[in-house]
Amino acid sequence: MGQQDQQNHQSGTQITVDMQPDLTWLLESQPLMNATQEITLFEPKSVGFKMGNTCNQSYTYPAQPAYRLGKQFEDCVACLLQGAENYHIEHRNLVIQTPARTIGELDLIYQNPRQQVVHLELAIKFYLLRKKGTQLADFIGPAGHDRLDLKWDRLRHHQLPLSQNEEVVNFLTQQKIPLPTHRQLLLTGMLFYAYENWQTTTIEGLNVNPQHQRGWWLTHQELELLQHIYGAQRAFIILPKWHWIGGPRHYCEPQPIVYSELWLRVTADPWPNMVLVYERKDDHQPWQFKNRGLVIEGEINKPQKNPR
Repeated sequence: MGQQDQQNHQSGTQITVDMQPDLTWLLESQPLMNATQEITLFEPKSVGFKMGNTCNQSYTYPAQPAYRLGKQFEDCVACLLQGAENYHIEHRNLVIQTPARTIGELDLIYQNPRQQVVHLELAIKFYLLRKKGTQLADFIGPAGHDRLDLKWDRLRHHQLPLSQNEEVVNFLTQQKIPLPTHRQLLLTGMLFYAYENWQTTTIEGLNVNPQHQRGWWLTHQELELLQHIYGAQRAFIILPKWHWIGGPRHYCEPQPIVYSELWLRVTADPWPNMVLVYERKDDHQPWQFKNRGLVIEGEINKPQKNPR
């Protein structure tokens, strides 16, 4: 939880998010992983949403720590479907309960223009590749609690097949909910690489989508690397968690901070901070967004826990 998130936690103020920047990001985004023989990927561009279509542009969320980025992302996808012609959302976050147990939850069931009922599982994730990492297991969540390989496996082998489970089918039938005939998966977000070679690092043979959004990461001890630029000025914006999706799209007139202020803020706490980098030639030029990354306290630990 970065400084702005901590301040929000202390104040208890509800978080209001303009969904349009997130929608723009979603339409421009790429999945983190390639499709497989058994997995059909959901493609936001194929929905045919156009900016200006009907959609609640402003969403309100509880203050930290109750706020959830995943819920904001689900709202963004729902907004996409609600603003597209001939798409209908049947259910969201459907908890499957029997008298004996809770089986799980289906993220979203929708009907497309071909009258197909689709079960869609959603996840937005931000993973850092450990230095010298070569496997999916080396992509770690910013707080060290998650791994790309575990998340990818859980989505494919647990979450997506739920709607084919006999108990789940019986539950949907009893509740008179349309039975999904198709299944889709959307795992998107960004992958971050060590700052010194973040633009050129490639990992082969892991089914990672080569067109995924990428950024850099570095530790508190490596922050001085952000100062090294020639022939231009550089400044920064530290993102609150609720701007992690749309990133720079939330700042039409950015007012970034200088490096010394960045250093003071990100080293003041141990939590990961997502940072936007801006540059300009001189004081008379507007700031231009260049890239984004994650600043973490120390080296990345490798968690063993299976993500939920």
